[in-house]
This record gives sequence, structure tokens and C-alpha cells, in this order.
Amino acid sequence: MKALSSWMGAACAAVVGFSGVAQAHDLTCTKLVNGQASVTASTYPFTANFSFQVNNVHPTLPSILLTATDPLLAGRGFLFNPPPPVVIPVGASVTSNFALTLNTVEECRALALLDGLPDNNIDNTFTAGFDLGSSLCTARISCEEPTTTCTNATRTLGFWKDHIPAVQQCLAGGPVPLGSIGIVVGLAGAEGILWGNPDRYPITNLPRSQLDRVRFLAARQLFVATCNQRVFGGVTTPANLLELILTALGTVNCSQLNTLEAQLDAYNNSCDTTPFPGGFDPGPATPQQAQALAIDPTIPTGLICLPPLP
Repeated sequence: MKALSSWMGAACAAVVGFSGVAQAHDLTCTKLVNGQASVTASTYPFTANFSFQVNNVHPTLPSILLTATDPLLAGRGFLFNPPPPVVIPVGASVTSNFALTLNTVEECRALALLDGLPDNNIDNTFTAGFDLGSSLCTARISCEEPTTTCTNATRTLGFWKDHIPAVQQCLAGGPVPLGSIGIVVGLAGAEGILWGNPDRYPITNLPRSQLDRVRFLAARQLFVATCNQRVFGGVTTPANLLELILTALGTVNCSQLNTLEAQLDAYNNSCDTTPFPGGFDPGPATPQQAQALAIDPTIPTGLICLPPLP
């Protein structure tokens, strides 16, 4: 892309002199991520270790770094250290480091949009300012879907809600705790979670509160993920994702619950085409029978999301 040609090599410079006259460079900068000009994030959480090096290239005199900014990373807590102004001796440089953790590909891509270009690359610019102008440099993070090597099958909500024998095999492993939703101990409650209406309470058919809706959706994905692990094996990313969402179900943080629910949904979809393990029989798909067994165990909590969702 022509507009991004300057990012290759990690360092580029633009100097604006007094009265519009170009001057010799006093400072140049080099920006790397994980030691490279460009990296690809394909497993999450992904840690990007940025380094920002500012070099004095004046042949005989010290140069003063007056400003050091990276607006996109500033929103994530970046501050250049040591803080400007910094006197850099002849032939010397100063380096600042900053670690950025991207928990999901969605978070990575959302950050990529903030650099002003509609793509999946984070191309934020670092600017080193000095008295004659400024030096610009950038490094790229490409946001890709997680790479998945499937050794264990997973199945989605649609499979578990339609196959009674599969749910029974899951429940043979014992009760399934769902945090504030309660504990699923039998087939009726399990089908109630799988078939329940996220938008309305059972029996009264009244609309669920925002918090109760978010909790229900998260608990349902937790139940599905628990069955996937019990029946097929496999590990979530991160490995403690089930524990994280179980804890979050005891809070009123709807934003966190939405994020964790999306991660569990991604796990439940991740190996949906992988064959079942030997000896596993899911039984026939009988959605009408399964729905007839369903008893939604949830009740109104009277609580609200804090902070409220937009």
C-alpha cells in the first residue's frame, strides 16, 4: 500500500525546518516490535514488546529530544522513559520500552482501526521532536485469526441442545456450576439453559434485565464449553477461561461478561468439524423432545450492569 511504504524498515524521518527550509537531521528514531519491523499476532493473548530508540546523528554536538509521542499507544498507557527533554550526546541514543497485551483478535483489530486505515494492521507512528523538526518511525502488527490445530472435537450450542444422549454423557461427569445462575444437576435444568430464551424470563415471559440477559448468555456458553471439555477433552485459550467466566458470573460487570462469552463461543466453534473421538455416540438429533424437557432454572436478580452498557 503506497500510503504505508514508509513503515518498511521500521524507521523513517521527516524534518520541518524554520521558515519551511529543510535542515540537517539532529535526531533519527527506530521503532521495533518484538525486535522486528513487522510481526503477526495469530495466537492470543499476544504480547507486543515495543522498543523506541532515538539516535543523535549530529556530527559534533549533543541533540535534545524535546518530545516523544505515540498517540495510539498513549491511550494504552505509553509514556517515553526517560521523559523529555533529554540531552543525547554525540553518537549516543536513548531507548524506551513498552509492552502491549492484546487478549483477542477482536481487540487487535479494533486497535488497528485507530491508526486511520481500514485494515487489520496496527501501524501507529512514533514521533521524536527536536528543535529543527521531528523524526517519525513505525512498526507493524498484523492481526490474524488464531491458528488452531484441532486434536479434540468441540460442538456448538446447536449440537448440544438437539442431542439428549450427549448431554446425559456430559452430566455423568457431575453437576455443572454456572456461578450466579446456579448449578445444573439434571437433564431438565441442562435443557433449560440450552433452550431458554435469553430475552425473557421463564414462566412470566417478562423481558430480562440487561444484566440477567448477559449472565444467561455467558452461562449457556459456559455449559456448552464444559460439556465439550468433559466429553471430548481439549483446552481453552487461555487455559483458565472457564474459571474466569465462572468468577465473572458472580459480578455485575457486563462488559467483561460479554468479552468472556465471546471467547467461549469462539472456543466452542473452534473445532466444530473435527471428528468425534472413538466410541462416542451422540445419539439422534431430537430437538422437539429436548425442548419439551427444558425447565429454565433462572430467576430475576433485580441487579443492574455496573458500569452500564452503552
